[in-house]
Amino acid sequence: MGNKFVMIGGGSTQSPGILEVLRKRASELNLTELVLYDIDGERVSLLGKYTEMYYEETGSSVKVSYTTDIDEALQGADFLFMQIRPGLNKQRGIDEKICIRNGLVGQETCGLGGFSFAMRVIPAVLEIIKKVKEICPNAWILNYTNPEAVLSEAIYREFPEAKVLCICDMPISIEGAIADYFNKDLRDLTFKYFGMNHFGWWTNVIDEQGHDLLPQLREDVVSGKIDTLLQSNEETKEDQYWIDTYRQMIRLFKRFPEYFPNCYLQYYLTPDEMLAHDDPNFTRGDYVMQGREKRIYDECRRVIQAGTAKDSSLHAGVHGNYIVDIAYAIIHNTRERFTVNMKNNGAISNFDSEAVIEVPAYVGSMGAETINVGTIPTFQKGLMEMQKAYEKMTVDAALTGSYQTALEAVMLNKTVPNYSIGKKVLDELYEANKEYWPLLK
Repeated sequence: MGNKFVMIGGGSTQSPGILEVLRKRASELNLTELVLYDIDGERVSLLGKYTEMYYEETGSSVKVSYTTDIDEALQGADFLFMQIRPGLNKQRGIDEKICIRNGLVGQETCGLGGFSFAMRVIPAVLEIIKKVKEICPNAWILNYTNPEAVLSEAIYREFPEAKVLCICDMPISIEGAIADYFNKDLRDLTFKYFGMNHFGWWTNVIDEQGHDLLPQLREDVVSGKIDTLLQSNEETKEDQYWIDTYRQMIRLFKRFPEYFPNCYLQYYLTPDEMLAHDDPNFTRGDYVMQGREKRIYDECRRVIQAGTAKDSSLHAGVHGNYIVDIAYAIIHNTRERFTVNMKNNGAISNFDSEAVIEVPAYVGSMGAETINVGTIPTFQKGLMEMQKAYEKMTVDAALTGSYQTALEAVMLNKTVPNYSIGKKVLDELYEANKEYWPLLK
């Protein structure tokens, strides 16, 4: 029996990279059937028709289809790759502008952009998982949907027994850049990391001889020898946004040199500097809509109209490889080490045991087994405690529809300086997201 893979959010512009990796690695995954599912009929038919032609013309034997019927998509599924975006990048852009115009960070996973995205996405994802439990309860769900930190908190709270792994390609992208800096193969290095999604730190980078390379990286940064890391990721290294992000990450490490920071920490620790780069009239959401979105859907239309995908190609980058590597580890029980979001259960000994954290884990057929971190320092722990309280209260607000809980969640977010701004932005976001958020009372 072959494996059936379903892309939930198959009309996403993040899908092509994953689709290419699945095509190339179909035999090692025993992949025989692939379904693209989306609630957006136009987008899923564009990517679906393109993928059907592309797979067929490159000699793939995988049966490809697409649908807007979730029951049909889930029937007999073995793996579900989930990356959905209620409200699309259009809504993301609206949220970003509201935040920036009020002097707050406008980012879709950090700050109140992340809060708004969470309020849209939590109900949608929980609905999908409920369906999965009815139709294909043995299927593995690998979730790429943002904001991963808040969403994983909701998923593991509501479905503690579900076969779900919440993952993010940011840690491995940064690890790739560090490996490149030392001229090492990523697989030869062991990275020790702890935190929550988009909110974590590397404590060690161990090479094949057992030496820790982090002190060398620290010395090179503090002495001014390097002011940025080069992207190891083909998809983003030409993108000024990511070039700036990686440069700012090095500046952050220079200021807080104990551990190497995940790049998203800059939104919490240097929000004023991040805001200085932002244009309230043209945000990251606009950039993606006019860039990647337009490029991908135009290419799908061109190929469909021409009736052939022979002169078209898809790029397999970190985003696609990472999620497929994890599926491979589950299928073949490799017990390989990956960074995942899981309930703490004592991995960080001085942190809430029930909280979802992001740490390395061994992944195999039984899922993920987290690696012990031990105790963490007061500075990182203090930041995490506040952020975790924000995440938990955001989930509470999404599940209960309590306005007061939403307001308290907002006030716990480190990017919000005071009550008047917090309440004003919450009210503006609610007004702009009425058709997506739960009703707040």
